[in-house]
Amino acid sequence: MEDTSSTAYSRRNAFISLRWVLALLITSICIIQLCLTYRGMDQPAAMDMAQIARQIARGEGMTTKFLRPIDVWDFSQKEEEDKQLDFDHFAATSHAPIYPYILAAAIKLTGYDDFEAKRMDTENTNVYNGDRVIAGTSTFFFLIALLLTYTLFCRMFDEVVAATTVAFMGLSSLMLQYALSGLPHAFMFCLMLGAAHCLISAIKAHQSDDDKRTIAWVCTTFVLISLLCLTNYMCIWIALGLILFCGFYFTPRGMHAAIGSGILLILVAVPAILILAPTGGIERKIIHGVFNGFGASASDMLMRSASSSGIAFNTSNFFLQLLGFTFAQFNSMYINMGAIFTVPFFLLALFNKFKKPVVEAGKWAVLCMWLTACLGMALFGETKSVSDSQLATLFTPFFAAYGAAMVFTLLSRMQLGESFNAVRALAIAAMLLISSGMFLFQLPRQLYIGIWTSARGIPHFPPYYPAALNGKLHNMTNEKEIVVTDQPWAVAWYADRKALWLPRSLADYSRNLEPVFRKHGQDVQGFLITPSSHSMGTSGVAGVIQKEGDFAPLALEGKLLLLAPKHNMAFAELFNTNANPKSTARPLASLVSSQGVYRHRNFLLGAEMIYYSREDVSDKNK
Repeated sequence: MEDTSSTAYSRRNAFISLRWVLALLITSICIIQLCLTYRGMDQPAAMDMAQIARQIARGEGMTTKFLRPIDVWDFSQKEEEDKQLDFDHFAATSHAPIYPYILAAAIKLTGYDDFEAKRMDTENTNVYNGDRVIAGTSTFFFLIALLLTYTLFCRMFDEVVAATTVAFMGLSSLMLQYALSGLPHAFMFCLMLGAAHCLISAIKAHQSDDDKRTIAWVCTTFVLISLLCLTNYMCIWIALGLILFCGFYFTPRGMHAAIGSGILLILVAVPAILILAPTGGIERKIIHGVFNGFGASASDMLMRSASSSGIAFNTSNFFLQLLGFTFAQFNSMYINMGAIFTVPFFLLALFNKFKKPVVEAGKWAVLCMWLTACLGMALFGETKSVSDSQLATLFTPFFAAYGAAMVFTLLSRMQLGESFNAVRALAIAAMLLISSGMFLFQLPRQLYIGIWTSARGIPHFPPYYPAALNGKLHNMTNEKEIVVTDQPWAVAWYADRKALWLPRSLADYSRNLEPVFRKHGQDVQGFLITPSSHSMGTSGVAGVIQKEGDFAPLALEGKLLLLAPKHNMAFAELFNTNANPKSTARPLASLVSSQGVYRHRNFLLGAEMIYYSREDVSDKNK
């Protein structure tokens, strides 16, 4: 008896030691990636939220320097007579409000709300330290999320399943990519896991016939889900799945779902309606989002148009494309959840009857929320693994935990006897190797490249080169006027300048946007073309033409200069008339050529990044 007790005690101590080793390993990897191998942000949404957060930290409120043509047009159509459009305080309505305010606190604490005081030392670094502030905030929430993951699945399963799930997540390349991306997903993990804790408590109270505690925990769950929705509006699809589960699981049927719906209405719908009212209301944003998914070949077409009236929605193929996007969500489930070995086993776990009622009920709650999230992503055309509106990632800990539990259940049914623990440990090691082996093998190489090969840091180029924007472009421009660019999120964050997303149509620019600017005393000071236009597509020149429309010759000018640098070509000069003789829009050459309004070419990074200005501003960069 003493030997058995001693063996159990030794195993317990060994397991505790392994937990601390795992925690130290994951924390060390996060610190190494943040401090040593970090390359800066590469997600437009993350840069956009960062510059909004800086505006908040400055006391400017939820305002933005990233101007979308469709928002400029909608604001101008909705403005009141006694309240003109203010481009110096342009309301930010494209992102939910909570995460920018969290980032604002981090920016304020580190002093990055003072742009001049925190300018880049462009001679010694290629990575903007402000990016590290944003990524560090996200990494902090990621580590908190891992702690919540462990405590949740200790409650639901046991310590082995919990620790295995944490290992899967903490050593997943995709999860670590999200931790450094600056996107709100790490914070969303915390809210999602917190809501799951409360839902488990509600299920336990319901099984004990404690109606008051059940209602209290359900209300708390929906409050956290409401905060999740105010962090990312797309999460309303997850909330719909939760309403569906509560409506069928808790008794009396429908009461708890009605309570949850009321909480969502008060905490999410009302604030969203008030925030989005200046740009046509919440219904217009929904239409824009659906249009992005199905009405255009690229998701940014509508945002770059001053009016949607001239673009036809493709209704004939709507349901066919919806079906295609739906199947794409299931097809990419494994990749979008970090390529973790146990993720697909969740589907097998649906056919297994778990002994614990909370575990059995929990899997159906996860399934309901995941299915409605897939429907939402399909409707809005979400296909990227790393994206601000990618919701499948939020279900990774749940799928991985249920999958791990299912694998261990299958092993237990093999009647391994005393060798069960050894076989389980071997299985965990094998699954970790399959899920994270490639990332761990590549980590030393990343360290070598990041530390010894390039002490200045390696930015995400193409298309982003923060030093050129933070240094040269900021010096060449002023804060009052607008820069028209294909990379407005980066200009707003790195250069701290107002930036209009380059429209696709010259007619849109000259007929719709310029009159709005003139009416409100706003000038455009220049055009910036970056690799976002000419180096990021996979379809060559045809892809540039399709993406950039009437401004394609301007986007291609830099490429021609790279191919023939001695000729100093001005490709845009060839386009001095309109292809449509009935068009009254100004030709491209009248804007950007040696005889146009913006006749001076300034090379920020050779011909890769060219800034076209009204005046010769080269001296301002000295």
